Amino acid sequence: MGDACKDWSKWAEDIYWTHFQTFHFYQLLLSGFDRQLVIPKTFSDNLKKKLPQSATLKGPSGLTWDVELTTNDDTTFFNHGWQKFVKDHSLEETDLLVFRYNGWSQFDVLIFDGKNLCEKGASYFVRKCGQTEHDNRCLTKKRLREGSMDDVRTPLDVDAGCTSPVNSMGDDSVTVPSEQCINSMVAKKRTRQSARRVGSKKPATNGEGVKSNPSDDVADSPTNKNGAQVQQFASNRRPVTEDEIKSALVLAQAASSDDTFQVVMRPTHVYKRHFLWIPTEWVMNHPLTENQEIYLRFNKGTWQAKYFYNRGRGNGGITSGWKHFVLDNNLEEFDVCLFKPADRMDGFFVLDVSIFRVVQEITPLTVLTPPPKRGRPKSIKSTKPQACD
Repeated sequence: MGDACKDWSKWAEDIYWTHFQTFHFYQLLLSGFDRQLVIPKTFSDNLKKKLPQSATLKGPSGLTWDVELTTNDDTTFFNHGWQKFVKDHSLEETDLLVFRYNGWSQFDVLIFDGKNLCEKGASYFVRKCGQTEHDNRCLTKKRLREGSMDDVRTPLDVDAGCTSPVNSMGDDSVTVPSEQCINSMVAKKRTRQSARRVGSKKPATNGEGVKSNPSDDVADSPTNKNGAQVQQFASNRRPVTEDEIKSALVLAQAASSDDTFQVVMRPTHVYKRHFLWIPTEWVMNHPLTENQEIYLRFNKGTWQAKYFYNRGRGNGGITSGWKHFVLDNNLEEFDVCLFKPADRMDGFFVLDVSIFRVVQEITPLTVLTPPPKRGRPKSIKSTKPQACD
């Protein structure tokens, strides 16, 4: 019986190392951890592909750090770059780190407090050191103009006006909320503009939740380039908590892979404008460098949409058709969508969508403005030149 168990255990180990796509290990931080960190020998020896000379550490916040891997006496270490990861996360001796390796060159890291054995909440709100507050705001505004705010991968995905850029070199298009922003989000959902609000008065949250309500985020109803009023919606969902927001993001991150990208829903995705930017890096690695029709699939449904590519900026997003997908599937602010490319359908690019909801109960939205009329244009009787606005 003992030999049979040993044979089964060996078989299971062989299956794990030869067929699994991701692998996990943990390390307890001991003295000297701030200089370098050992990678378990069993892990490095059993990988199908040899570990690269450099890798990326992805923290709970979604930000990444580049580190070098060095080998000494058959032992591999996280070396140059590891020190910055330690500093930015304020790691301490006896902290416990869980690493998830994707099989290529990235480690997803979860951080636990060695004193209470619970996950460190602050690790989800880390920002890289090296910027002044002034630089943070300037670079954030630049990214907003470039349409990159949907690259944000943070639990709250808060308003860009109080976010800070990832690093001073500008090589990451990810932003994270400042401490002041986090506190204000937990306390209440502040308005972007204090004057000329749309809809009913702002709901109170008394510090227990965040109410999704686009009427607090915009001034007068926007119009499109033809002067027609753009349709907007208001949420009737109950106030959501910070833990619920975090839980949806963590579930999405656990389901993600190298070929997926995720977007935390913002008001501009689900309540107004209805446009979704796709992360630039993901666009460049897929056949999405021209305008085209695409399909979105969720459960057993399929939605046709248009993809717009901005050649000058090298990024793109989903335009018409996205609103129908949002409304038909009752998407709300802070819900997380995970997108994965699938086999083409009728020659069109297909994205399979997974939805991670903050609140499972679905409450229909309220229409704030009617849809724009699409009647025939009025004829111009006068032959005089029209004055430009």
